[in-house]
Amino acid sequence: MPYHVKALLVALGPLAAATIALLAAFSIVTWSASQTTLVATEAGTIIGLASALVAHFWPGTKKEPVALAATITAVIAATIALGTGFDWWHPTAAETSALVSLVTAVIGVGSAMIARSHVTAAQT
Repeated sequence: MPYHVKALLVALGPLAAATIALLAAFSIVTWSASQTTLVATEAGTIIGLASALVAHFWPGTKKEPVALAATITAVIAATIALGTGFDWWHPTAAETSALVSLVTAVIGVGSAMIARSHVTAAQT
């Protein structure tokens, strides 16, 4: 992968953090400290997913289905937390735990099956 693509992906994290800090510092948004943390977490997971997608699909790079699955799981979990933190929906703690557990299990099993189909054990 070219250096400029890697540099761009690395720069997205600090850019997102600076943007969130600027929005909060100038009172453009009225987020609580926990909501600001949830937004930063969501941004971080989305940047992680974007990085994993670029690395996975870039010609000549090693395919990493498990990295994609892990970042997808993180984005979904962060989005559930974000929605709860901003009162977009009102699940109970038990419902949120069940939903995150289900999503994690489904993606975990799916990614394991995909990874297993692409990986063979070394002969000893």
